[in-house]
Amino acid sequence: METDTQAIPLPTARDPKLVLEILDKSFDYQIKQAFDLPRGARKAAGKPYEALNVDAFGEVSNSTWFTHRNGRAPMSLDAIRRGPSRMGGPDTSGVWTVVKGKSAGVTPGFTIMDAKGQRYLIKFDPPGYPELASGTEAVASRLCYAAGYHVPEYSVSYLRPDRLVLSPQATITMETGDKRAPISKRQMTEADLAALLKKANPTGQPRVRVGASRFLDGTDVGPWPYLGVRMDDANDFYSHEHRRELRGLYIISSWLNHADMKEENTLDMYDPEKRYLTHYLIDFGASMGSSSTTPSTPRRGQANSFDAKHSFVRLITLGLYVYGYEKAPLTLRYPSVGYLENDLFKPNRWKPMYPMPAFENLTRRDAFWGTNIVTSFTDEQIEAAVTTGAFSDPQAAAYLVKFLKERRDRIGRYWFARVNTLDRFEMLDGSTLRFTDLAVSRGYADARGTRYQVEALTPAGATLCKDTQDETTVRLDPAWNTHPHVVLSLVPQRQRYKARPVLVYLKPQPNGWRVIGVRRTD
Repeated sequence: METDTQAIPLPTARDPKLVLEILDKSFDYQIKQAFDLPRGARKAAGKPYEALNVDAFGEVSNSTWFTHRNGRAPMSLDAIRRGPSRMGGPDTSGVWTVVKGKSAGVTPGFTIMDAKGQRYLIKFDPPGYPELASGTEAVASRLCYAAGYHVPEYSVSYLRPDRLVLSPQATITMETGDKRAPISKRQMTEADLAALLKKANPTGQPRVRVGASRFLDGTDVGPWPYLGVRMDDANDFYSHEHRRELRGLYIISSWLNHADMKEENTLDMYDPEKRYLTHYLIDFGASMGSSSTTPSTPRRGQANSFDAKHSFVRLITLGLYVYGYEKAPLTLRYPSVGYLENDLFKPNRWKPMYPMPAFENLTRRDAFWGTNIVTSFTDEQIEAAVTTGAFSDPQAAAYLVKFLKERRDRIGRYWFARVNTLDRFEMLDGSTLRFTDLAVSRGYADARGTRYQVEALTPAGATLCKDTQDETTVRLDPAWNTHPHVVLSLVPQRQRYKARPVLVYLKPQPNGWRVIGVRRTD
């Protein structure tokens, strides 16, 4: 596959408007999809458009979009806790110099420069819900990073108001929450800083918990588009709606209930020395049990912010049909972790706040790819990630761990019951193929009730042998090396489960066999 780190000129910064994005993805894009007859016919025939950026093994390469981490090799608990952090959060031993302020929204914030010269965006937890946004962002960002995505450094930190210094060049932006006019920018004053602190710290505590996100290195050129490619990036080869790592992100997002998936929560950063873009996911404060400024609600993850289908159902039933999320109780057991319930969660019906084209193109192969990653997280790794939220109540932290474990397992049970779960194909001593049944190894199927149908085929499709066995190894007959390659068709067999074969392509070598490709027929 082609590298995406060739030197390119600095792209023009994008600044998409949220209102226009919502209108485009909720209406215009949906209408175009409805009239895309080839796409509809392929989906109806069970042959949807597959992801474009996959190799002979159905995998994506490490790139400026994605890097294989926990899904390929288990990360240590320390690595899970560390995440993308290089600095460990802002230096709290010296003063913080405020260089920019923001007065909009329920929670104020500002940009600081710490004693080490690092810039951080400082955000306060919403009034009445201490720890909610800061803890959520720390946990969700680490899990997303461990899944393989590029994310900034998020951490829980503590601000000392008496150690804040206002830069003479500091500015403050006065804006509305959705960035519509009026917007004004002026020099920031001590009175502005005092007002922000009063709003965030009304009781005047000497130490205030905050969420800190370190500014990324390089030049910010705005969000990446959800449709097509970035035309001023010569390294952008594949339409974003057809990238496997973005389609499979549906599974990871459904696990984290990261529903705030608008374009504004992505970011392209240009490295002025290496001269290429890296593509980030940003802003995880509205995930799991949080909607950033308040706890989440039963609706989040169940419907788009404007859900045309749900609106149509209400219209034709004259409002008599009531969705489950409309009558679900809003139970907040622990305000610091927000609304955490899995009763309504169905892994194939989860929805982000705004339609995302890559999610709407999800195939079973994409779902297998994402489920492989989500179910790779052990209980201990989830617990390690939750510790980074620094929740003061151990019971609240335990409740969040329980939520993530349950949701992971629902995803595993649902998708692994609908796809061929064999993976990790490798040769032993050049003559024996070994594979792993992910459903069995991760606890979603019983090894005692599972057998494997194995069929060896010539390149022309003629059967060389056929058998059903208990073992997860297959010994290749040396006589088969007269063929340029052979194909092993492998299918798990268990009750109430039906999958299509996974085809493993093997090429004879002087000292045995080599796996040269894998094709899933689900």
